[in-house]
Amino acid sequence: MYDTYEECRAALFSDVDAEYNNFNNKIVNCDYPTYGVRTPVIKKLASSVPISARKTVLDGFFADKDLTYETVLFAGVLAARKGEGKSNYVESHEYLMRLVPLFRSWAHVDSVTPCLRWADNAALWHDFRYLLDCAGQYEKRFYIMIMFSCCLNDDYIDRILDTLRYNVAYGQYYVDMAAAWLLAECLVKFYDKALPLFKEQVFPRFVHNKAIQKARESYRISAEVKAYLNTIKIK
Repeated sequence: MYDTYEECRAALFSDVDAEYNNFNNKIVNCDYPTYGVRTPVIKKLASSVPISARKTVLDGFFADKDLTYETVLFAGVLAARKGEGKSNYVESHEYLMRLVPLFRSWAHVDSVTPCLRWADNAALWHDFRYLLDCAGQYEKRFYIMIMFSCCLNDDYIDRILDTLRYNVAYGQYYVDMAAAWLLAECLVKFYDKALPLFKEQVFPRFVHNKAIQKARESYRISAEVKAYLNTIKIK
């Protein structure tokens, strides 16, 4: 167990892999330096921090002037961890409001949002919705991936489709890709609800066609449905 950020940072960079970094750096496309620490190692390290020490560790992170891809990911996973007591979600939300603007990679978003599956859907839906109004693409992507990872169920599908139709500012690559991925899952899991939006062609061409492509790659829909979806792509 580690109780200070300095200990965590030292442990993090004791496990760098230069060969892996050459590969990973191109994939995560991050503005921060990368050192090649694998995501499972980062998550394991974050899980080793006692919740009682989370504030101390994250305070140390926020004071760090030399952020890296790995330290930001570590802080995000630690902030999103489930702890003990009713105040845990409040603390996680407060930390993440400070952290999300520091995200500089789609991988920061996509690695952290699933860590929030323990939290109440209604709280997540309400408390992070403001991110859709932010200028940054990773802030917007974070909310889209909250919908994907935590809220894609019978209770929220109508609200998700309405949000994607009316409340997402498209045109940023990582926003559009996240929306397409979410819409593909909507087609797979809630076909009858999602299909009318594709018939109406309410989404930008890239998002529309990428969502269909991803849905057609799924083994969870029939060959007949895949064939039909191919006919409604935007030319």
